[in-house]
Amino acid sequence: MKQVQLIWSNKVVLEDTRSMQLDYNLLESFSEEDDTAAPYFGIKITKYLGDLVETDEVAGVSTSRESVLSILDKLYQYEVTPISMIEIVDELVTLGL
Repeated sequence: MKQVQLIWSNKVVLEDTRSMQLDYNLLESFSEEDDTAAPYFGIKITKYLGDLVETDEVAGVSTSRESVLSILDKLYQYEVTPISMIEIVDELVTLGL
């Protein structure tokens, strides 16, 4: 089972004056096989630009809610889009941030 919680939403005005919205979500997943296992947390980013919607997610980044929220905060601050999210999350996890 997976729960999705919107943490941040960011409106960004592009150079051509169009605006896009970026939503940063915390994913909380639970093991279906083991009811006693701790939940694990992931990240989902959705980009809205006109009629286009782009989304990507990484489940199971960490079992630490605080660590994943810290990563989400960095992604929000730097306006990371779904297309580059996986590489950046991988780098942040590798660096231990």
